[in-house]
Amino acid sequence: MSNEATFRVPGEFEHQEACLLSWPQFPYVMEGQNYENVFAQIVKALQDETQVVVNCVSQEILLHCKGVLTSAGVDVDKIRFTMYPDGSSWCRDYGPDIMVDDEGHVQLANFRFNMYGQDDENSEVAFKCGNYAPHLALEFGCKHIVNSTLISEGGDKEFNGQGVMMALRDTEWTKRNGDRTLEEVEEDFKRTCNLKKIIWLDKGVYDDELTTSGVLDVVDGENVFRSSSANGHIDEMCRCVDPHTIVLDEVSTGEVAALNSARISKERLDACYEVLKNATDADGNPFKIVRMPVPVPFYVTSKPGDWICDTWSHRYLDDKDELDDGTPMPHGVPMKMQPALSYCNFLIMNNVVLAQSYWQEGMPEEIKERDAQAVAVLQSVFPDRKVVAINTTALNIRGGGIHCATKQIPAFGKAGR
Repeated sequence: MSNEATFRVPGEFEHQEACLLSWPQFPYVMEGQNYENVFAQIVKALQDETQVVVNCVSQEILLHCKGVLTSAGVDVDKIRFTMYPDGSSWCRDYGPDIMVDDEGHVQLANFRFNMYGQDDENSEVAFKCGNYAPHLALEFGCKHIVNSTLISEGGDKEFNGQGVMMALRDTEWTKRNGDRTLEEVEEDFKRTCNLKKIIWLDKGVYDDELTTSGVLDVVDGENVFRSSSANGHIDEMCRCVDPHTIVLDEVSTGEVAALNSARISKERLDACYEVLKNATDADGNPFKIVRMPVPVPFYVTSKPGDWICDTWSHRYLDDKDELDDGTPMPHGVPMKMQPALSYCNFLIMNNVVLAQSYWQEGMPEEIKERDAQAVAVLQSVFPDRKVVAINTTALNIRGGGIHCATKQIPAFGKAGR
């Protein structure tokens, strides 16, 4: 093993050896919204670009998964399957953060996990997720581990591949590690990931706040709730697309007038822009900042019996009478929800970029136009890659997206494993 000081976290835009996904344990998040079909479309788009590795929690799920993939046109003989009792399907957040050095050696940067600040890290689900990274790292031949004392998720860490990390201060410090000083948090990140610099953005977009924090918006006199969320992740709104270029969400002035959530998100994103335009890389060079439009909001109505509605009513809320903002708890009733909409939650994987899109027949043309604008932005920053748009509504209803559901495994180079 080489000197630990030579390891780095590669950028997602660099060549990757594999892409990891964890197959869902049930198909429908609500009536008409099958999110394992979104997983199948992701696998199909990646099968000729990299080694796709799909983790399943049981033999029964594995057989079902192969059937769904085959029906979607995936050659399952090209797919590598693993089996580990995962507690969720968001391997971005607790999957292996594998570091490399110039000789092809690898090591795992291993963080603690507590279900996005909503659970004890020793609960059954959090414990399974917390042990996922070292288990799956071994599947890829990564045996050396550097443990962090921090609670952190992969979706809130963006790397430029040259020693710089971007993250949300409110998430990594206040929400996850509030028992430390910011200096202690920063020191641990620098040690674990061998960083030269951290760029702290204050807060993420408003619709990615904790699910139970309160009403997102009032539309036509009806409360709109977040369907689910990661409780503050940078990959919903700001991404590194090469060592010197950052894509950042942008809310227009016109959108602010329509929705309170847009007003709050615009304030936060404008503050992020002020930080980024004055930020530099590890060598003191400024970044190029490209703005990404946010999706046109749309809503779904979930009813009792739907997984997402029942999760709201039981898993999160049984012991509460009110949301954090004082709104009465919506127990066992239909709920108007906004999925976790984002164009920044894309995946870069070798020669392709998987983009999120939303328009379907019968939807306003404005949504279709915004989808096209987002694809155009991605094509402009990835001129040599193919941009593939996938409708991710069902995945977003569960609170994540394409980036959340995937984890890149870096190429190890000439020294192998």
